[in-house]
Amino acid sequence: MTQGCNRTGESNELDVAVNILRVAAEGIKKTEIMYRCNLDHMILNNYLCALMELKLLKVEKASETFYQTTEKGLQLLHIYYKLKWLLWGKTFDFLLVRLLNRLLLNKHLPRERLMPVEDTHE
Repeated sequence: MTQGCNRTGESNELDVAVNILRVAAEGIKKTEIMYRCNLDHMILNNYLCALMELKLLKVEKASETFYQTTEKGLQLLHIYYKLKWLLWGKTFDFLLVRLLNRLLLNKHLPRERLMPVEDTHE
């Protein structure tokens, strides 16, 4: 099930798109995205087309087709989760941001483009 950012349990379009980008960060098959994001085939296709058109997601074709979040998509995820932390503090997922930082660093982005993650657990 997708996690909503509006705290009501309902997901909006941005939450769904972010969830797709999150599960595709290291490459994933379309059916796995469908199950992990709890989306039906037609809705998923609409999101995949939109995310690819925005260059947030790319298709990798090997023996099977995999979808993978692009550098631009990883940056969007990083900013999205950083904003959630700024707004809601303790409900923020520090481990996810560390993973995003690692993924961005692995893509060899300039360090100044990354937002620092402050680890201020009380």
